[in-house]
Order: sequence, then structure tokens, then C-alpha cells
Amino acid sequence: MKKIKFERNKTSTFIVMYSLYLYFLGLSLHSTKALVIFRDEKRSHVSVWNQIQRFGSCQIYRKRSVTAFIIDESIIQIGHKHFWLWFCSEPVHSSVLGMYISENRYILDAEKFIRSLVSKYGKHTSYTDGGTWYDQACNTIGLKHYLHSSIEKSLMERLN
Repeated sequence: MKKIKFERNKTSTFIVMYSLYLYFLGLSLHSTKALVIFRDEKRSHVSVWNQIQRFGSCQIYRKRSVTAFIIDESIIQIGHKHFWLWFCSEPVHSSVLGMYISENRYILDAEKFIRSLVSKYGKHTSYTDGGTWYDQACNTIGLKHYLHSSIEKSLMERLN
């Protein structure tokens, strides 16, 4: 974990970390500000927002364990062009593991996306719809691959 320097800050390190903790627990900026003020630190919700922008990308919590990949793709329009949005979620924790945008829906695009997931989370069983590109990409990478049932497919489409 990289070391964060707090040079020329009006706010103490403890208050910054406490603000980040409260915000990532799910409190709003104003609620976080109210609790920080309660600790005798006069800060606005904008300063809390600035702290989140500055330090929010630092990995504070350990990653949750991943049980499987649920992968799907859908077409989106950006301007006048159409692109494919590849999407992966984790079924137990309902968390988004990754997204990828490509101009095409080929086996190489599926393989590139799945390889990025494997490099980040390790090898896990993948569940997809009936796209032939998934089966071939998973076989190339060495992942177990299963097709969703129609009910799971409906839930995945709704999540996507």
C-alpha cells in the first residue's frame, strides 16, 4: 500500500481517514460533515468531497472473495456510434467486478475482458448467456464455463 503524505493540510490525518470511513459506510456528504463537526473539526461538505476525490481511490479495504464470474454484454450508443459494454458481476456479494467497452463482439474481445478479470481476481467459474464467444474464450483461458438458466439470464439482464 502506498504511503500518503499529508503536507500542508488543515485537517488532521485522523479526521481525513474518519471522514472517508464514514462516507464509504454509506453516509451522505452532509451526514459525514455533521459527524466530523461533532468531533470539533469545522469542515464543510465540500472539504469532505475533496478528501474523497483525493484519497477515495486508495484501496483501504481488502477485496471481497470472488465465488464466480457472471458475464454479459449489451450494446450501447455513444454519440452516433454503437459499442459493446461487457459487464461482470459477482453473484454472492452482488458486486461489479469489471466493465469493458469494445467496438466489436468477437472472441478476442471476450478473451481480453475475461483475462483482465482473471489477472485481477484469479480463475473462477464463469456463467454466461448462450454467446459462442464466451465458451471459446473460457476454454482458451482454462476456466469452467456454464450457461445461465433463463431465470438467471433475466436477473443478469436486469442487473446490467
